[in-house]
Amino acid sequence: MKLNQFSRAAGFLAIFAGILLVQCSAHADSTRPTAVQIDLGPLLNARVVFTQKDGRLQPADHSLDRGDASVLITKSAAVISKAGQLNSLPDSGFFAANREHPDVQLAYGMAGDGPQVYQTTATTNTCPVPVPANHYAQLQLFFISAQGPTPISVKLSYTDGSSDERSTIVPDFYWLLKDTDKGWFVLAGDFGKVNLKGLMTESVHHFIHGFNLDPDRAKVLQSVEITKKNSGSVLNLFGATGQLKPDSNQ
Repeated sequence: MKLNQFSRAAGFLAIFAGILLVQCSAHADSTRPTAVQIDLGPLLNARVVFTQKDGRLQPADHSLDRGDASVLITKSAAVISKAGQLNSLPDSGFFAANREHPDVQLAYGMAGDGPQVYQTTATTNTCPVPVPANHYAQLQLFFISAQGPTPISVKLSYTDGSSDERSTIVPDFYWLLKDTDKGWFVLAGDFGKVNLKGLMTESVHHFIHGFNLDPDRAKVLQSVEITKKNSGSVLNLFGATGQLKPDSNQ
């Protein structure tokens, strides 16, 4: 084969391989569960993360607990506040998909100077989470529990009138997960914290934990309700992300 003929043949093979790769990728994407970032909207009631915009610090107004020294901070905000040498949260509030979760967008990265989390200091409390009705392959909630772990129950209600419930304990955000923490995983790990002045109080070893609700894939989920059981802890809900069934047509 002459050189120019060989080059043309190699070019055709490269084009064919590219078409095949695109087709395979398109097929893979069509079967991958679609991530749905749940809008917590009016539930959000506290700022627990220092952020920054246009070089100006956007301070937090609540600690994660009942004190004033358990506050989080983003990377760029830590520079402005001169927080000190600590591991900080990503500015965007975005956590790319891995084997534990799909792409996750937490509200703190998009809230500007508004509230970022739902926080309750009550001994017991119930709050609804606004979930768009659909067939979900998975639904995950993201928490920080401070001043100890928080026992919760989560009620999942479906459009056919049925419901089921999950009971679990939200781990304290200082502790590593144990083998007995079934359904839990780490969304963000080993970050430090600051006080309400934006100065470091601890450099590492804190976690945002995620919990799998495992909804019934055969049913249309229409509402989720979280109940904090009798506890002296402070519960902070950072976000919720669903994964639609690949064949969902809702």
